[in-house]
Amino acid sequence: MGFTWSAEKVKWFEKALETGEYPRVFMPILETMIDRKSSVLEIAAGVGPFSRMLASRVKSVTALEPSDLALAALREASIEKGISNIRYVESTWEEWPDEVHDVIIAAYAGGSVTGSEESLIRLNALARRGVLLVAPVSRERKNFGVDSLYVRLNREPPLRRECPPDTEAILKSLGISFESAIYTYEFGQPLQSIDEGVRLISSYHQFGPDEMEIVRDFVKESVVETGDGYYLPNLRTSRVFYWYT
Repeated sequence: MGFTWSAEKVKWFEKALETGEYPRVFMPILETMIDRKSSVLEIAAGVGPFSRMLASRVKSVTALEPSDLALAALREASIEKGISNIRYVESTWEEWPDEVHDVIIAAYAGGSVTGSEESLIRLNALARRGVLLVAPVSRERKNFGVDSLYVRLNREPPLRRECPPDTEAILKSLGISFESAIYTYEFGQPLQSIDEGVRLISSYHQFGPDEMEIVRDFVKESVVETGDGYYLPNLRTSRVFYWYT
């Protein structure tokens, strides 16, 4: 089940960005790469978490994303916040012409970006100062604790269609000196209702009609009540590769 943006997914992601630690948890690394004169490229930007975070700290940001829906959300949010130095490019990394930036970021961009020797060579060549890659640590999907949900359903948890690539082995074979770390951080989801939580989980997984009551019970047991709704906690774990060029 491949990821595609929808209006509701855009809304969920933007809400999660307001309360979660992503992508701020990676700022200490990025602070060693950027300054006020820097240009930044965010590949597979989606709604632009890194673009939003860095725009006020650098000279310019290019948000590269094939979904016009996600880019429109980033553009609207930027206008609301008075951000004027983000360039919005509707394109995939593979189709985009080579253009040098000081720093290049690719977070959860897929194996074609972080698992391809050709792509990693290109990333290294087009970054004047540094590259930051963020990827899942395994093929198993565990966001929001759904691995325990699949135990209840007596089903094997789904695997990511694109296995987290052996980025480390490729970088070593290319002779690129890099650093790597594993980060675990809170990136949960604010919700208005239990029904919304069921829709959220169901949008990323495939459940049968006979399983929906179990999914609903899982959401009810997992959420925390807040003053104006609910919060579905989520400890996300990512592996980060970064290097200086």
